[in-house]
Formats: sequence, structure tokens, C-alpha cells
Amino acid sequence: MTIWRRIRLFSIGIGLGLLIVYFYFGDRELNTWTPQSRVIAAIDSAEVSITPRANCQLKCLGITKDQAEEFALASKVNFSESNPKHEPCPIYRLKTKDEAQVFEMLWEVCEKKNTAELMSISKEGVDCDCP
Repeated sequence: MTIWRRIRLFSIGIGLGLLIVYFYFGDRELNTWTPQSRVIAAIDSAEVSITPRANCQLKCLGITKDQAEEFALASKVNFSESNPKHEPCPIYRLKTKDEAQVFEMLWEVCEKKNTAELMSISKEGVDCDCP
């Protein structure tokens, strides 16, 4: 058997293997394994509640609860300012990626209870007088 025939058979085997893997795993969401993605996915799938302080800040900024959730899904987690070891539930600081409107949010995410609570939201350049 020549080397070219071996390479051709090997390529056919690799191609068939890749097709089988694609059909078997094709529709799965496999990008939630990073810490960043896990936090965002936990907020997205959880039952969201809002603290009275965050509710006051939302009214001051003219943002709805749904918009705040959308901002959270399009944000980056700042792990250096977050407290992932907080008991009973970790607290994460999120900052939007959009340069036109920069929002910082503080979320308490309880994966065991499947809840996420918006604790605080602020917009760069806007000062809300909320307790």
C-alpha cells in the first residue's frame, strides 16, 4: 500500500468521524463552560428579582426590568470586583460592553435556588439619590 493511499483512507476516516460528531453534537450550546458564560447563563435562566434600591435606580435611569436583564446578558463580569465566595450566594459586578451607555450592575446569583437578584445599577455620568 502506497503512502498516498494511506493518506487518502485516513482522510476519509477523519471526514466520516467529523460528520458523525457534527450530527451527534451539532445543536448543543457548548460555550457555557467559561466562568464568564456560566454567570451570564445563570442570570438568564434564573427567576429575577429586584431590591428596593435597584428599583429606585431603575426608575431614576428610566430603565425597565427587562432592559436591565438585557444589559446583563450583554455584559462582562468583573471578577476582580466581584465576590464569588460570598455566602449563601455569590455576588457579581457586571459592566456593559457598549461604549455609548456604560452601566454597572451588582447581581446576587443563587444557582441552587435558581434566583438572581439585581442589587444595584448605575450609569456612568448619572447620579441617582437612592438609599
